[in-house]
Amino acid sequence: MKFKKRYLLLFALILLFGFSAYHYNGGVEVEELYPSFKTPESKLIAIEGMPLHYRVTGSGPHLILLHGVASSLHTWEGWQEILSDSFTVVSIDLPSFGLTGPHPENDYSVAMYMRVLDQLMQHLKIEKTFIAGNSFGGFLAWNYALHKPERVEKIALLDAGGIRSNRSDITDLGFKLSIWPLTKNITHYITPRFIIKKSVKNVYGDQSKVSPELIDRYVAMLMRKGNRQGFSEVLGKTILDGIDKKEQIKKVSVPTLIMWGDQDRILKLEDGKIFNQLITGSELIVYKGVGHVPMEEIPEQSAKDLRAFLEK
Repeated sequence: MKFKKRYLLLFALILLFGFSAYHYNGGVEVEELYPSFKTPESKLIAIEGMPLHYRVTGSGPHLILLHGVASSLHTWEGWQEILSDSFTVVSIDLPSFGLTGPHPENDYSVAMYMRVLDQLMQHLKIEKTFIAGNSFGGFLAWNYALHKPERVEKIALLDAGGIRSNRSDITDLGFKLSIWPLTKNITHYITPRFIIKKSVKNVYGDQSKVSPELIDRYVAMLMRKGNRQGFSEVLGKTILDGIDKKEQIKKVSVPTLIMWGDQDRILKLEDGKIFNQLITGSELIVYKGVGHVPMEEIPEQSAKDLRAFLEK
């Protein structure tokens, strides 16, 4: 019996080693990714010791777009195309995501992200702007409205973070593995495509819209060297810091539109309703059958609703 157990253990170890070796990826240098994922309007600016990747299109009042965790400025492609006829649309790869990559001092505090936005606005000579943010980007949008309310016209929060701040609130497998102490460091080097695929499908209400090309993009952006380590820090410390932020959110004073998919499995519609209760004078639009990323899943309708709100 002991002989059989030893062979089973050895077999299990061989399988584990083979799985790890097959899926091991220490990260991809940005120089390899840039040719495939830059846009015709892509630019880089040195901020906080990072090559911040951003894109500017259109003309008119400024609209800054902030993406969620494990995403990139590409999530706004539909909006950027639709809204550039009326607005100067600025999308960025936030530090630790997309082509921008990790912060050199591993600083993922809210204060750091506020400094990055301040410096980018100064570089682009933006005095006042609209801001729209999805998920973590929504979290940063309402934080910036508190940080510099005099520089913000209006904000739009798409399935935004901030209501839930405990690790127990996380339901997505990929997200759980990236912050669980026993697996956190492993995910920085071993991130199977099937787990990323599962997470991408999880953010869509209509999963038939998730194409192999879309998954390829999310995989590539996550594999940028240093991004997985930063993702763990942002998710586990900046967002899920255990601090109740409702009293902060109550202080948001700029006009606010809340946009939420009723099939959001990451941040439930209940969170959107709480935002609507906390922010005085806010408006709430609920999209039936839509998940966590309305700007990706239904770009035309969500952009139309945003335009109506901004042009009031």
